[in-house]
Amino acid sequence: MKNKLLLPITAIFLSIMAFNASATLKNTLSIGYAQSQIEVDGDKVDEDPKGFNIKYDRKIDNNLGIIGSFVYNNKKYNCHDDNDKNAGHADVNYYLFSVGPSYRFNEYINAYGLIGTSVFNVNYKDIFEEHRENKVSISYGLGLQINPIPNVAIDASYEYSKLDDTKFGTWVLGVGYRF
Repeated sequence: MKNKLLLPITAIFLSIMAFNASATLKNTLSIGYAQSQIEVDGDKVDEDPKGFNIKYDRKIDNNLGIIGSFVYNNKKYNCHDDNDKNAGHADVNYYLFSVGPSYRFNEYINAYGLIGTSVFNVNYKDIFEEHRENKVSISYGLGLQINPIPNVAIDASYEYSKLDDTKFGTWVLGVGYRF
């Protein structure tokens, strides 16, 4: 899956760079670390899924813009029975696709809101069966980009989604390039 995403992401990045070569500080591309906290029926799941995030912010005018975000998190769990014996394993994949408005308050601070779709995919396998489950839900979040110097962005955000009885809270911390 990661290899399948690498080529399109690289192509999009190079296209954006070539198209916006004449624009000055109207774009921000950031890449970051993402970690989700999962709660099922009110109980927190140990060992949080981890992954990456890519965001692209394009300013329409001096202050107002549109931002897009993609998050991928993954975790492999070993499942145990009541006797603490290995009873199987589960592979959890979590994807977030979201967009929203962004607003630049000054040269240093850019805030944004996100709304989109989250996809939860789990594959469970033990000696008796194999079970696959996919769920889709709405996600929403808020974030902040700080520019300590004109071309560098520090990005922090939180996105939340609820899929039936499962809640996902995803924190992202990243760095980016403003051009």
